[in-house]
Amino acid sequence: MTDIDPHADIEVATAGEQVIARIPLTGQPGPEWQESYDRLARVSRVPAVVETRDERTSVVVRVPASESHRDVTHTMDSARSLIADADQAARRPGASLGAADSIRMWWTARKAAAGRKSIAKTEVVRTGLGADSRWVLAIALAAAITVLLLLPPRFSLGPNWLVPAIEGVLLAGILIAGLMHSSRRTAMVRILSSALVLVLVASAAFVTTRLVIDLLEGGPETNNAADLIKVGFSVWVYTVISFAFLYWLMDGGGPESRIWDPPEFPDLAFPQQLNPQVAQPGWRPKFIDYLYLGFTDATAFSPTDVMPLARWAKVAMTIQSVASLAVGGLVIARAVNIFK
Repeated sequence: MTDIDPHADIEVATAGEQVIARIPLTGQPGPEWQESYDRLARVSRVPAVVETRDERTSVVVRVPASESHRDVTHTMDSARSLIADADQAARRPGASLGAADSIRMWWTARKAAAGRKSIAKTEVVRTGLGADSRWVLAIALAAAITVLLLLPPRFSLGPNWLVPAIEGVLLAGILIAGLMHSSRRTAMVRILSSALVLVLVASAAFVTTRLVIDLLEGGPETNNAADLIKVGFSVWVYTVISFAFLYWLMDGGGPESRIWDPPEFPDLAFPQQLNPQVAQPGWRPKFIDYLYLGFTDATAFSPTDVMPLARWAKVAMTIQSVASLAVGGLVIARAVNIFK
């Protein structure tokens, strides 16, 4: 069997933004073995190839210089695990080679993906993986505040400006706390974010209930089709944004935890998490992904591409679906009656 040569030293060199490691192998593997290894590495996306130099065969692995310790370790482990896979593949007949290779590369990819948990801070800064833009959050909340201000005064909890002002103050507090260099920064951001989401969801529940009551009992906006559609669409948009913030805050312990200490099992399973080969390594959902989730749940009244795994996620998506169905169905039915 071919394996790492325990009596030789590994060679490590830097080339630009990459680190190249040469892992010496025992013996002299034949061309079929080298071809099997290269094919397995290529298909399973392990950055490794077999090279022979000065009658010494080595596995050459290339990793980014900024890669985290955990990811480098798993890349090297994946490269070594392919050595045994190539041994078995080279001994098998060609007729059964395809299926056997497919199973091995699936297992290698799964092992590599399962180990990609934490990510280095430098990698987040360099690539932006999982890091939300403050401007995206601010624009989304500004849209929610604008919707509240455009709704009739009877759709407000107190004065028309009260809830938008609270949401604006909480957002400003989150942005300021995020810039602080303090050991309490994460806790402060978490508390302010939770307060903001609580206000958003409570306000969404109120405006939705207010609209449903008006539709059932006959409110001022239900006598004119244009006004009804305007109010109904505004409530629907506000609900989508509110639940997007809820999913963003709750999934995986929040945005900070999803980057630095992701859970072993996700609360919301995105396609990129179910099939890591369709996304770049270290992919994390951002707020725009949760906004899309809120939109699809409000239009399809059920999960589409994102699967709720945690019970809180199932309850939240059920409530949003029921609210959207009630608003959409009653608004359309009432508007049709008005047009008649």
